[in-house]
Amino acid sequence: MGSSYTNTKRKGGKPTQIQRLSKQALYLGAILLVCAAIYTAIKSIGNSDQSDASTQFPHGTIRELTSLRAFMPAYLSVNCKEPLLESIRTIRIAGTVESDGNSENFVLVKMRPDRMLFNLDRVTHEITYGIIGPEVWERIRIPKKDDIHTMIEGEAAEAWRAQSHFFDRIIEAHLGKGIITGIEAADWNGNDCLKVHITDANEKRVETFIDPFTMYPIAERQILSNGSIQQSEFFDYHDVDGIPIPFHIIASVNNTITTRTRIERAAINTGIMSRLFEVPDSLR
Repeated sequence: MGSSYTNTKRKGGKPTQIQRLSKQALYLGAILLVCAAIYTAIKSIGNSDQSDASTQFPHGTIRELTSLRAFMPAYLSVNCKEPLLESIRTIRIAGTVESDGNSENFVLVKMRPDRMLFNLDRVTHEITYGIIGPEVWERIRIPKKDDIHTMIEGEAAEAWRAQSHFFDRIIEAHLGKGIITGIEAADWNGNDCLKVHITDANEKRVETFIDPFTMYPIAERQILSNGSIQQSEFFDYHDVDGIPIPFHIIASVNNTITTRTRIERAAINTGIMSRLFEVPDSLR
């Protein structure tokens, strides 16, 4: 992944570590799939030689579930029931992320439709990314020093905006922000699954693998602009006020693990002030 700080505007100084910190922070995009996401848990469905397209799962056979008309109601009934689909407005998640041998604490907050705040505690300083609509900004906070604010533009901003969607891409497509272009029978680690092809609101093509027994996402895969394959796998799901969320996520690029994310706390519809997401006054 290239430098995240081409074509940016800076105010308040330029620390020597900004480019390195930004690049590492972008690797944490897998975390944003969580809220954005609101995903669920993985369960084994047995060996592939024990089932086929006609096997009856709780929500139908593989063959039946490849129809969008059958798939979407089954998916929503597990991942975000209709009352919550309408009433959920915010989500707050806290945990740790491991990258390059380091473990750091993070807090992620999202507000519908397109506001996000991601704070990473690096012991000696904090780095925060804010997204509100098309605007993306960064704050570096070092004790006993003035905050350093930056407006992020170009590819780096596009990468953050792509992570700011509130629901996962399947639900976002259901709500008109993207489109499901196909569903097919597939295999994941020797088990039957469904592979959902999505073109999201940013015209990015993504494949999401679904366990037909639970209707939970198992993994998500995307080919990046440089040809690399980015993948996230979802494990250890918990019910959070009626929303299933994976508490363990492994992200990789070209089969090399980049981050391991573990969620410790999650809550929906907590009191969050919208001004927290606003661009800092020093950047206006």
